[in-house]
Amino acid sequence: MLPRRTDIRPSLPSPSRRKVLSWAAGAATVPLLASCSKPPAPAGAGSGTVELVHAAKDSLLLWSVSYLAEDDGYYKKEGLTVKRVPLGGGPAAMTGLLSGEGHANLSAPGELLSAVAKGRRLKVLLAHTNTMPSILVLSKKFADRVGVTADSPLAERRAAIGKVRNGRFGITAPGSITDGFTRLALRQAGLDPAKDARIVPLQTAANSLAALANGQIDGFVGVPPAAEKAVLEFGAVQLLVNQTGEIEGAERVQGMTLQARTEDVEANPDLYRALVRADVKAMRALIDNPEEAGKLLRKTRFSQLEQPIWEYAWKLVQLSWRSPIVPRDSLAAWFDNRLVADTDGKAFAYDEVLDMRFAEEALKSTGWKPVDQT
Repeated sequence: MLPRRTDIRPSLPSPSRRKVLSWAAGAATVPLLASCSKPPAPAGAGSGTVELVHAAKDSLLLWSVSYLAEDDGYYKKEGLTVKRVPLGGGPAAMTGLLSGEGHANLSAPGELLSAVAKGRRLKVLLAHTNTMPSILVLSKKFADRVGVTADSPLAERRAAIGKVRNGRFGITAPGSITDGFTRLALRQAGLDPAKDARIVPLQTAANSLAALANGQIDGFVGVPPAAEKAVLEFGAVQLLVNQTGEIEGAERVQGMTLQARTEDVEANPDLYRALVRADVKAMRALIDNPEEAGKLLRKTRFSQLEQPIWEYAWKLVQLSWRSPIVPRDSLAAWFDNRLVADTDGKAFAYDEVLDMRFAEEALKSTGWKPVDQT
């Protein structure tokens, strides 16, 4: 269950200008990708390195399933070694996958749905989160301007950003999940995102934090731990939490998935079977014993986070894990909420894209029956 907004207060000192600038400097530019498609380097169960594309350059709790699979030895037991390819946002990650920069992409499915609608052959193999853990935060100055606090009634918080036109909201990239959820929140408040707000692409969560701290944006949708940092380090106001249904329609939208090119899956099914099997075991460990899994990931991946931020973010992200199976409705929600541009979800080839055979095999072999599948 999410902590009440009054449970966590900003308790850390304000960051120095040097610290804020160091976050911004850490975000490199997106590498140029080959325009032609190429096969990823050969790999397979027990015989090579698996290259995983990430839709961000930051270490995010969204990928805890994959991180735990590596750090707790699930990949190793399958004979797999992982190489991670961090790129700047969902669109860049999809470009990387399509051009053969990796065997799989760990990303929300928005760019995949758009690419499939344009004729690309892609598969969704696994859910890494069943929803997208995320928070819309506002700077304290902007929240004061629209007269809202984290403890205001939900109706007031939903309507707050509609009181001021031309608010500035940071996103990672156009077409990304942060872009989509920002637009949903703006529409929920009665605004037209194309006319009534300024949506600013910033590439990384670090850049969004720096921009908020410097007064260059008024708010952003952050996934853990970015939004939690904004609340606890900068005194930002936690306005809307997606997992609790506060951004209308967004809680139904599929979160992080494991994606691959159809041709690669057909050419090397044993690789993807092993990869999915390791991830399913890791997800089960996260759900069955989140405290133990959290201790390991805190040590291996998130030791730089201050303890209050870690505790806040870890509680939030746990709400997003239920089952490795991706239901059709969670992909349809992307279309229903107008998160996929110029595409009709009614004619979408869901059965060709959703490939849950490896996940179902893994569930059967482990005897695990997730809550969503009982």
